[in-house]
Amino acid sequence: MPGDVQVACVSEDPDQATTTPPVTTLSLRPDRVGAEAVDLLIAVINARGGVARRRLVPPVLPPRRSSG
Repeated sequence: MPGDVQVACVSEDPDQATTTPPVTTLSLRPDRVGAEAVDLLIAVINARGGVARRRLVPPVLPPRRSSG
């Protein structure tokens, strides 16, 4: 059955790469989300015009053996 099942998760835990088999893990990149939030907050506080209030931080999906 192990060949019939593929596993992936959403996690920031680096230990997922060291499991057997290593688990494919989607990262929502909280470090980038935080940096964008701080940048936006500073822009609002300083009343900078023309600052995009919507930011898109693309997730990262490093494929590992758990998903084929």
